[in-house]
Amino acid sequence: MKIIKDKEFLRNIAHHIDLLNTVGGGVSETYIDIKKKKKSAVINVWAAGVNPESFKVVLHQNQLTIFSVLQSQDNPEIAVPMFNRVFMLPPQIDLGRIEAFYKEGGLRVKLPYHDAALHPRQIDIQQL
Repeated sequence: MKIIKDKEFLRNIAHHIDLLNTVGGGVSETYIDIKKKKKSAVINVWAAGVNPESFKVVLHQNQLTIFSVLQSQDNPEIAVPMFNRVFMLPPQIDLGRIEAFYKEGGLRVKLPYHDAALHPRQIDIQQL
């Protein structure tokens, strides 16, 4: 058995198989992992056959939506929604510093905490 070494060919054929499977009623499993760290939370998303341009991350008020649309490379009119997840963000997330990265087949969304959430301070009580 010969091993196909052309990575571009494998990527294209996997994309077409995934598209045909999804259009034909199949399901492409999306894996989402949320990790809480000391200074931030991280959402990791992995979806089979989804290229970086297909991922979308939208923030509206405290609601973060991550979704992907699989589009045919041959016919731009054919598009299949792959997944859609909505996250209600807690108040300790600094909405202005949210970042998203694509690396090695997965999407990573970093949700940094406000400095006030990391370092509580005691409030002095004044006597009136």
